[in-house]
Order: sequence, then structure tokens, then C-alpha cells
Amino acid sequence: MLWIFERKGEKMRCEIRREGVGAGFEMIVTSPDGSQRMERFEETGDLIKRTLDLQRELLETGWRQPKP
Repeated sequence: MLWIFERKGEKMRCEIRREGVGAGFEMIVTSPDGSQRMERFEETGDLIKRTLDLQRELLETGWRQPKP
């Protein structure tokens, strides 16, 4: 799953994917400068909570999803 957020001409990406090995998940956040950070989750519930928290944080700081 991939979400893109925009703010003042900058883009931020949030990608969720299955872990390469194992049964967990990875959330990769790519900042406008291209730097990335990865968080790993073993439990789906933890992943969902963190994803919702991140989306809320982005929206509260002026990031918006682009219109189609």
C-alpha cells in the first residue's frame, strides 16, 4: 500500500509492505529530501495503529493527499 502526501510543493511517501522474510510488515516513510526511515511490525494491530497515528500527524502539520 502506498500513500502520498503533499505540502507546499513537497511530497512525502508512506509505503506499507510485507517483510522480505518472516510474517511481519514494514512501513517505509520517504521524506521530501529523499531520506527514508523504516519501522517493522509483527502484529497487524500495531501496524494499523501506527499508520493512523502517522496520517493524523501529517494532516495536523499541513500535509494533504493530492487530488486525483
